[in-house]
Amino acid sequence: MRRPLTDDPLKALLVVLTPSGTWVQTLTLPIPPFPGMGIRLDAYEMVDVVSVVVGDPGCDVTCFVRMEGGATPSDEKCVTLGFESAPYP
Repeated sequence: MRRPLTDDPLKALLVVLTPSGTWVQTLTLPIPPFPGMGIRLDAYEMVDVVSVVVGDPGCDVTCFVRMEGGATPSDEKCVTLGFESAPYP
């Protein structure tokens, strides 16, 4: 039988910073994130982890991410990908 990557999945808060504001989304990750790691949000979109913060309330880790390729997403794109406009922290 295959062993899970972690016994307890990590609750991660993804944070995208755009000129119009801060966008957040909560995900469950099977492995601890690290800078440079790619996280697939849907079949076509992926974000790259820029930095990881441990110790924020309400989640195991906080990942500051940017769109793959470094493009700045529009507000509509953030909503389409499941992000919500919210302050950080």
